[in-house]
Amino acid sequence: MQKAFLIIVSLILFQAARAQFHEFGAIGGFAHYFGDLNPKFSFSMPRPAAGAFYRYNIKKRGAYRANINFAMLEFRDDANKGEHYKQRNLSFRTNVIEITNLIEFNFLEFDKSQKKKWFTPYFATGLTLFFFNPEAKYNGKWYALQPLGTEGQNDANYSGVKKYNLYNFAIPFVWGFKFSVSEWNFGIEGGWRQTFTDYLDDVSGNYPSYASLPGGSAGFAAQLSDRSGENGGEPIGKPNYQRGESPKKDAYLFVGVTVSYTIMRIQCPKPFSTR
Repeated sequence: MQKAFLIIVSLILFQAARAQFHEFGAIGGFAHYFGDLNPKFSFSMPRPAAGAFYRYNIKKRGAYRANINFAMLEFRDDANKGEHYKQRNLSFRTNVIEITNLIEFNFLEFDKSQKKKWFTPYFATGLTLFFFNPEAKYNGKWYALQPLGTEGQNDANYSGVKKYNLYNFAIPFVWGFKFSVSEWNFGIEGGWRQTFTDYLDDVSGNYPSYASLPGGSAGFAAQLSDRSGENGGEPIGKPNYQRGESPKKDAYLFVGVTVSYTIMRIQCPKPFSTR
């Protein structure tokens, strides 16, 4: 009887000591860009996205999460409806590498040890640091756009437009649903990244004066700044004419399926503790 009692007590303490704190996982899906080249929120050009994350569960209602994600973003004016976009004829692509810190809030109590608390929808927000480098395709080759200063950034004294950085911050807004099967966790989520830059696509304001571009009107920067003449029409890139479409900052969406594994950590119970 004494041995049986000790075994039962040990099992109770062991179960009470299991701490479902740490998760390591991955996410895979697609990303989509929204901005000056996609002001009408078209979803016509999704691109692959993936990442890895660590989640620290804070009791049953929340968690801290750190993500490292990779995404491809791309859009072209010919994907929009309207003659104006086809005449403007701008396009870009960029790879995005982001580091995101999130605080998650579970709408339901999430506890693997209880049968009725194995799933929950959740919301998360925090801060994202991301790196990007917009490119455009010209005569079959891809060229980085930021060094060219396509809106006059290389001569800020003349154009009044400063060169943008190839890194920036975003506020993530994430909605998801997750459930657990033993130590494994599965879910689906969508995360909107509202950035603090309008140059994710290298397009923001007005067409520059050729005097502010390297090489002037005959330079390579001028050719990629105004591509409206490539379709046989009259070029529209007159100085101070509108080049960008949306007054808002650029954004991108990250949608994916998540898989993670919980490391069950053993903790020794404190003396005289009832929990």
